[in-house]
Amino acid sequence: MFTNTIDPSNPLTPSEVVYLNGEMFAKKVMLGNVDLLHSDEKVSLAQLVQAILAAAILACEEAGAFRLEARERKALLGLRKVRELFAVPTSPRETLPEHSLEATFADLATRLVPQNNNDIYTMLYAWLREDASSPWNTAMELMKAGMAKRGMLEATEEKRLKIFTITRYTLPERTARLAKGQAVGPVQALLDNCARARPEMWKLLESGIKKAISARTESSDTDLD
Repeated sequence: MFTNTIDPSNPLTPSEVVYLNGEMFAKKVMLGNVDLLHSDEKVSLAQLVQAILAAAILACEEAGAFRLEARERKALLGLRKVRELFAVPTSPRETLPEHSLEATFADLATRLVPQNNNDIYTMLYAWLREDASSPWNTAMELMKAGMAKRGMLEATEEKRLKIFTITRYTLPERTARLAKGQAVGPVQALLDNCARARPEMWKLLESGIKKAISARTESSDTDLD
């Protein structure tokens, strides 16, 4: 596995490297694109968030915050078993920056262990907090909020219709310089190595992310009872 993905001398985490180089981890699609802060390009929101979450989880494993372990769990009232990916807390070798996705996921895994709910699906379901029409967008907003708390993005609140408050994020020059100065290759290798060398783990990671997104997607009001 590629080592030293989290560099103590550079505050950007792997998930943030993915976000600030979105065009290298996602492609533009017909529908469901998102504007990139660092360029005029648009890429698939779902593809980008999938890569961001996978990078954060694999970076936690590499930093020693937890190990990823495939286990069987009973489903459908015990009538069948399914394979799921669990994040098992260990002794971290590296400090994860506060408010980063990596630190957030490491903390969630630890808190969910007593209930045996530290699988990737449940961890992400809890992190997303509530159902939404677009949980992919929720995930993106949660990440940007964390980056703003870390001083990596600037947040500005705007009132709409004197009721709703929305937050807009901009990329400070300092963060843009950090992103340009940090190699993307190690993070690409982190993802590629997992997909190639541990195909079952990669498949379970992808399915855990998609399952959490699906479970947090609001049902349409037009659905029939």
